[in-house]
Amino acid sequence: MLWEIVVSADWRLMAITLVLGAFVVATVLIWNRSRRIWKRIRIIETRLGKMQNEITTILQLQVAMIMKLNANSRVEIDPRSTAVETGGGDVAGQTMSPATAPAQPESAKADKSGEA
Repeated sequence: MLWEIVVSADWRLMAITLVLGAFVVATVLIWNRSRRIWKRIRIIETRLGKMQNEITTILQLQVAMIMKLNANSRVEIDPRSTAVETGGGDVAGQTMSPATAPAQPESAKADKSGEA
């Protein structure tokens, strides 16, 4: 009896039904995947927005602290003599060497060494 139904069935209709079924399954899978990706993107955007606000706040505090330090500072820094060091972290910081006495001309050095 089953064989009679298979033999008498219209193969074209079965092929169209199979194609439509595959299309529906593929559409549902793609739609679900797209929704998951969209949700992840929204979560990441929210987190990045929060991080950006925190970074902005930190930078504003840093600017205020630097201005306060500059106002209270009595040491003049020569930017040509400062070096940038990178330690174990990712942050680079400037090193400041102590102030040195100005170099004496060669003639003054010769006079002092000749006297002794």
